[in-house]
Amino acid sequence: MRSPYFFEGRERELRGLIDHRINDNLNQAMCAGADPVVYHPDEGRPDELSLLRCAGCAARLACLALALRAEDPEAREGWYGGLGPADRDDIAPALQVDTPQQPPPDRAVEAARLRAAGWTINQIAAVLGCSRRTVQRYLRAAA
Repeated sequence: MRSPYFFEGRERELRGLIDHRINDNLNQAMCAGADPVVYHPDEGRPDELSLLRCAGCAARLACLALALRAEDPEAREGWYGGLGPADRDDIAPALQVDTPQQPPPDRAVEAARLRAAGWTINQIAAVLGCSRRTVQRYLRAAA
């Protein structure tokens, strides 16, 4: 059966990006500077123009690798590499992506502490090893 995914034939490259945390070309992403809400809609899919950007993006594979490496499989959301949560649910087992350790319950408190100290959402995400969206959820939970 033929794979419906854009990375068919590049599974080894994708696996390498997941394992070795190589994301050098994420700075070339066509969505760089876009509002994250566009790719994390509360309901449904991003608009067609946004998904077309993903289809032609040089960073598409690295973006997908980042999501597969960093997200909690029980709480997938958003679109990475043009693929939604259900797509990533399907491909993660085939790629044998390890389930990340569950975050300790005090991550929301740590995010709130760093934010109160003047840290940006991006800085907090880097320190906690999660996405901006996850930091925003932590901050809401700690409020």
